[in-house]
Amino acid sequence: MNHQIPFPPVSQSETNEYRIQLAQMLARNCPPTLAESLAITGSTARGLGDAASDLEVNFWVTTLPGHDERLDWLVSMGLRDPVVHFRPRADQSVWINGQFHGVALEAGWQTFAALDASLTPILAGAVFQRKVLTLAELITSALLLRDNGQIAAWQTRLKEEYPAALRAQLYEDALKRLNDPERLADARRLAQRGEVLALVDMLRDDITLMMRLLYALNGRWEAGQKWTLTLADGLPIMPQNWRARIHEIFAAPPDTAVDLCHALLAEAINLYIEQGY
Repeated sequence: MNHQIPFPPVSQSETNEYRIQLAQMLARNCPPTLAESLAITGSTARGLGDAASDLEVNFWVTTLPGHDERLDWLVSMGLRDPVVHFRPRADQSVWINGQFHGVALEAGWQTFAALDASLTPILAGAVFQRKVLTLAELITSALLLRDNGQIAAWQTRLKEEYPAALRAQLYEDALKRLNDPERLADARRLAQRGEVLALVDMLRDDITLMMRLLYALNGRWEAGQKWTLTLADGLPIMPQNWRARIHEIFAAPPDTAVDLCHALLAEAINLYIEQGY
């Protein structure tokens, strides 16, 4: 086995690279029975890993290996303080967490059949829940370290196709939100009362829906909410100065914030209409 441990990181770029090197060490030493395909996912795969980031590695197989086999191998590679999650997640993946050479590791196993069953309805436009949809972005941005061709094929499809039904549903939801006089009146009342906690919740929900629409407009899959603004920096079709305007909304007096948020949502909807969808 090639257990050469990379040097500890100094800068942020080295921090991300250190996590990649740890995953590469796993890939070099992983038996074929434990992974036919293997990839880094999450912040490290996107090049955004920092000192607080864990390392997320996904292993795909035809037949899922047992808990003991997976755990024994990870421990042999240097995993410490392991936590085995026996209950599968909604996508039928199973996970082991622990400390891996100074980095928090999340190692997940999933069969190709389970991945296909999760992604097929997403690509068909039958899924609208954000949490479920983030799987598409996770696969699209995955950094492959080993593959039998199946994950790369999904990456190609997800990059080239975006379901029209999902795009249309997000537009319908945003348009309904914009044209809801009762919701706007509620927001104004909260602003007048100084009930900023409830108002911030409403503004956040409106901006979140707007960002979902903008991702759809650009044909890009959504990541988890903690990366929404960061990953949107590369989207070509966006309202002018959108990020600064979002910050302005949350810094403005309550009554002004309501107007600013409403105007930004309206501009995003107009961009959608201009694209001819």
